[in-house]
Amino acid sequence: MRRNTLRAALAVTAVATVAGFAVSSGTASAAPVTDWESGLTFYSDNFVTPLVNYPAPDGSCQPFPAAAGALVGWSNVDNVIAYWTDDCSGQPIALGTLRTFRPGEYASFIAY
Repeated sequence: MRRNTLRAALAVTAVATVAGFAVSSGTASAAPVTDWESGLTFYSDNFVTPLVNYPAPDGSCQPFPAAAGALVGWSNVDNVIAYWTDDCSGQPIALGTLRTFRPGEYASFIAY
């Protein structure tokens, strides 16, 4: 019984230590996204994994996330226009605010 208690205590300590490293390593980089359900969010894995969030899209040309397979315009987004070119030129494709697509299908986008 005592051995199981010791194993459980060591397991909890190990998990807490790893979690502490994971949290502290993120503080050195840019601030993490705390609200994926606002602005415009791109996802992979059929809306399972959030990839990139634009909290306040301003209508400027942005690179399309290559691994993205879905998008949600949560708030302050009326439409997402995708392009096959890197500079938002050529044929515009209106994606709306809730859409799936093949990853890598588009090269750039404008959201407003």
